[in-house]
Amino acid sequence: MSDPERLDPSRGVIARYAARLRELRVERGLTRAEVADRVFLSYSAIAKFETGQRFPVEEAAQLLDEVLEADGKLFDLWDDIQESPDTRWAKQHYDYESRTVKFRHYTDFMPALLQTDDYLTALLRRGLPEAGGNLEAKVRYRQKRRALLEGPDQPEFHAVILEAALHWRVGDDRIMRGQLAHLLASARKPRIHLRIVAFDRVPPFDGLTNLTMATIMTLRSGQSIVYQPGIVRGTYISKPSEVAEYVSLYDSLEGWALSPEASTALIQKVLEEKYRA
Repeated sequence: MSDPERLDPSRGVIARYAARLRELRVERGLTRAEVADRVFLSYSAIAKFETGQRFPVEEAAQLLDEVLEADGKLFDLWDDIQESPDTRWAKQHYDYESRTVKFRHYTDFMPALLQTDDYLTALLRRGLPEAGGNLEAKVRYRQKRRALLEGPDQPEFHAVILEAALHWRVGDDRIMRGQLAHLLASARKPRIHLRIVAFDRVPPFDGLTNLTMATIMTLRSGQSIVYQPGIVRGTYISKPSEVAEYVSLYDSLEGWALSPEASTALIQKVLEEKYRA
């Protein structure tokens, strides 16, 4: 029952799933052929799952969890890797976002809810070899989230964005022009408020590192929660005293950023100087 392929689990989330799949199979004393027979797949399919060359669909992932007696933990890892409307964590996050009346978002990257189709597709495609999942499903999920800012009951969206986000290239010049133009158009909407932290205005306090890529969501109920993305799945903070610290940090960052007018001027400047047609 020797399998010569070895996989480095640190290579990415697909590799971690693949490594855990192989570990469980070996622990259960099963060959790849035996697992393949029990989940109605080929030996080569199991081999590719274990070496990170392929990723199982949902039905196969559920069967693998059952056959390897993983008590849901292997499927949870599969679920973590996905970013589609059907996975549990994605449903939870969308539920929070759909009940949000005010977003306060700090990021050193282009806000997910303000990304164009071309930009988000290029971004997700770039990360697919490491992050895994289905590109079309990921795109649909991002589009579904983005639509929350376009409906009749759209929430307020406040974002403080580091200038680096305007320069971090995703795709070609056409994609970047479209993205920055969309950012400018979004900034003109009455319920969207964007502030840029210019390179020469980086706040001189340690709290900045604690708020990188954080979103404060104020729900219809009045409760506020903080979401911080992680390598695989993000974390939620709901303890009022901790949320208050994030709100205070966010307010400080917003005060340190350029005015809305100066922010849009900077976006326009980057668009014209770096990505002119």
